Amino acid sequence: MVKMLLRWYSQNLMKHQFAMNMVTTGTVFFVGDILSQQVVAKKGKQHDTERTFRSVVMGTFYSAPAATFAHNLADKVFGPSRSPKIAIKKLGMLSLFTPINILGYVILNNLLQSKSTDYIIHQIRNDVPTMILAGYCLAIPTQFILLTVVPLRHRVLLGNFVRVLWTVYLTHASNIGTKTGNLKQIRGVEG
Repeated sequence: MVKMLLRWYSQNLMKHQFAMNMVTTGTVFFVGDILSQQVVAKKGKQHDTERTFRSVVMGTFYSAPAATFAHNLADKVFGPSRSPKIAIKKLGMLSLFTPINILGYVILNNLLQSKSTDYIIHQIRNDVPTMILAGYCLAIPTQFILLTVVPLRHRVLLGNFVRVLWTVYLTHASNIGTKTGNLKQIRGVEG
């Protein structure tokens, strides 16, 4: 069954890379946010379904297209080689993507919640640097393995297994804060 599902996924990924990556990443964000709320935040019946929906929308329509674009661009610039030397060059290029992606995610997440500009700036100053550092700690080793071992068409799929862990952190940190706890209580900054 699993083998058949992977074959179907692989065939459709070859034909419809962009769409399949969107579906896969949306699913990852769905699972990641549920784990974030239920395992990390222990919300139980107080689960925020609007937040989960927002996470799925952001994963599907922001993170998946951005990641697909970044990986395709890296392969166009450096070629599809999986040699460690080329992988390090691609890794450098993709490392530039991490802060841009996280910053965009935090801004978009807050805009979708109608947060104030002051709130967004506060979160960018206080939480985004920690989120970027955490992103590098996870992304650099993961990307090196993906770039040296995994074929292009499977990078987003296999990367998404690791991304579930990242999404648990990202959805938690972008909705709760990394250093500041509940930002609404900090210096009178209201969302």
